[in-house]
Amino acid sequence: MLIDVVRPETWEELNDQVKSYLGLAPRVRARVYNGLSQAVYEISQSTAQFMSHKKAIGVILGQTSAFEGLLGYYYKETYEVHTRSHMQITDVKEWVESLKKDTCFVLFSEDHPVTGELYPFAEELDRLLNEKRIFSFRVSHFQHFYDNSEIRPYSVRLCSYEPQAAVAVVGERFRSPSMMAHNMSWDGVDFVSVLEKSRVGRTQNPLLVEQVEKDLSAVATPYFQPGQMRLTDRAVCVFKDVSAEALAQTIFQRLGVTAEEGWRQLATTNMCHWSVVKMFHHWWEPAPSLETLRGLLIIGSDFLNTKDFAKTVISSYEDIKSQQSWNV
Repeated sequence: MLIDVVRPETWEELNDQVKSYLGLAPRVRARVYNGLSQAVYEISQSTAQFMSHKKAIGVILGQTSAFEGLLGYYYKETYEVHTRSHMQITDVKEWVESLKKDTCFVLFSEDHPVTGELYPFAEELDRLLNEKRIFSFRVSHFQHFYDNSEIRPYSVRLCSYEPQAAVAVVGERFRSPSMMAHNMSWDGVDFVSVLEKSRVGRTQNPLLVEQVEKDLSAVATPYFQPGQMRLTDRAVCVFKDVSAEALAQTIFQRLGVTAEEGWRQLATTNMCHWSVVKMFHHWWEPAPSLETLRGLLIIGSDFLNTKDFAKTVISSYEDIKSQQSWNV
């Protein structure tokens, strides 16, 4: 017989289990969530309610889609919302000093959810906010796989592992209560298994990434400029005159892998692939052109280590180009 309630302690026990699994420091805690969006929403909204006397927040824009849908509430409740594009962050200390004294928290991202670009101001911003006793809510899409950043007392690092699994690593001064996670159904074995699978094969190889992007430069433009801060667990290239989705499908055929297997190692912003038109433009700054979105291809580490992979990409590209010429 169904009794339609859940045991709240299950969530707390899973938090302790995940803290132990991740090897977190004794003074910090872990909170698990069903994906990054829920983590961001719960952490920010619960803090706004818990610290209701503080009526100002800060948000760094243009970095991530994780903050979508949040700001409307704060505008409605007459918060002072201090926003700044990440492209305008030239003096972090100056921006922090411009925040109101009653600022509750600041939301920002360490890295880009598509390209793996790293934002150089993230660590300094976290430190300065802690000095001001302002909560620092920093999203990590990928960097937490490679970098165990210090979790300061007023810091919360929101780490994405899979679309259905996120972990907030919270500093000792964070006391906001849970809003809904403790009343959801959790399976500790399944959740930890998702974390384990998401961590398998995560490696950075700057020399290999640089070489592959160089080898592909005859047919594609590297997305990053030399010296730009980035994760080197992926190659990121733009094929200006072909569809990245069509290119990926041709690569899968040449490598003899299924589309399901292939898409675990390739990704694209191609709008036909996602069956959407406005998935990226409204939050990504600077907004990529439609041509860039159509031809952007992100190549994972397993494919990068495949023998003669660059040659496979080039031959696949030439095959598509010849088909386009034939159709004309």
